[in-house]
Amino acid sequence: MAGTDIPQRKEINAHPTKSFFVDMLTRDIPLEQAVLDLVDNCVDGAKRIAASKGGSPARPYDGCKVEIVLNSHQFSIYDNCGGFDVETAQEYAFRFGRPAAATRTAHSIGQFGVGMKRALFKFGRHFRVESSTSSETWAVDVDVEEWETETGGWSFPWAEVQSNRIGQDRPGTDILVTKLRREVAAKFGTTYFFNSIIGLIKSKHRQFISDGLDIKVNDTRIDATNIYLLVGDGFKPGTDILEFTEADAATVTAKIIVGLGKSSPKEAGWNVICNGRVILEADRRPQTGWGLLEESAERMIIPSFHNQFARFRGIVSFDSDDSSRIPWNTTKTDVDVDSNIWRTTFQRMLEMMRPVINFLNELDADIDENTKEKSPLLEFVTKAAPQGPETFQVKSDFTAPNRTSVARGPKLVKIQFSRKVDDVEFLQDALGVTSAKAVGETCFDMILTRQRD
Repeated sequence: MAGTDIPQRKEINAHPTKSFFVDMLTRDIPLEQAVLDLVDNCVDGAKRIAASKGGSPARPYDGCKVEIVLNSHQFSIYDNCGGFDVETAQEYAFRFGRPAAATRTAHSIGQFGVGMKRALFKFGRHFRVESSTSSETWAVDVDVEEWETETGGWSFPWAEVQSNRIGQDRPGTDILVTKLRREVAAKFGTTYFFNSIIGLIKSKHRQFISDGLDIKVNDTRIDATNIYLLVGDGFKPGTDILEFTEADAATVTAKIIVGLGKSSPKEAGWNVICNGRVILEADRRPQTGWGLLEESAERMIIPSFHNQFARFRGIVSFDSDDSSRIPWNTTKTDVDVDSNIWRTTFQRMLEMMRPVINFLNELDADIDENTKEKSPLLEFVTKAAPQGPETFQVKSDFTAPNRTSVARGPKLVKIQFSRKVDDVEFLQDALGVTSAKAVGETCFDMILTRQRD
């Protein structure tokens, strides 16, 4: 009725329950990626230490280490990469999302503010985080089941420091997760998962390991790997450098390198690296140009990948002081295809990719005509020397010889035919050769000599 006072009622409660929030937060992230998120945080600490030293040494992360232990009973990760202070823990580190006022690590890779919390909840029902800087030491201890049933705020309780691996004279962070979820305990206890994590850290953090960061998983030290491109006389990768600037925002630099490597389907494709962290490795999907159709003309811009292109190597490195400007997704498993920075870079990738594909087509035709053993173009490629991508710092076009410019012998043609096995083996014995191919070649040479004489 008009004019009737609306009765005073309590506000409608729309807060999510803690258990629902934790379940949704952890549901869609793979277990392997959760481990990588924690390693990313250690890398950011190593970056802060390297920045405080100034300069750009060849191995800026020497002395920094990360030690991971995982099994069916627990997960732990320790680093000596500087730790973080009480204010960071209190105001930022355990928030779900990164507050605007949070201090950012330049060129960081853990920029979204969800990685550590998501991993801890994903792994188990009890976690302890302890950290120390050169001036402060603190600890947080959370029984997740008790925390989820508590009404009121979403805060975590402080605890007494227990770790003997950190201290103000040993700045770093020590994390322990116990009461593992059943499915997590089952995976952490397998050799397959251990090998998978070793491989992922080796590939995703290859640059940091190469630059001195010491990472161990269950006492197994992870070695550095690298991508190599072939360089020879008149033969070199193409390189371009793009800069994306915006008012009141950090610049993003994109460096694109395309060329050839050794013939390896497993290693062929595009590698996308964001602030040193590998996001895509040997990617061969349409998202990086493979099998891309021009919709208006329904013609193929770049062919789908097959083993003919097993030598293709492409590297795209994005770098920025502000990691939120880089085109990657929140789980660091793919690019953000809607980003203007990615779309512009992608178009340049296609342009630089085309001449490499053309050369590989030429190489395939030369092998088809002359065989692998006698292809002049293949011989030229295999004699080229491998170089790391850090050596390509100047803009240049991809250069490679064409078939007519490489020293060639007489034009060859394949001869293929079949004969009965008994007859071929009889000629092998008679001619003193050991293969059907040798029988054919010897017989051909004998007849050719007889006819020309």
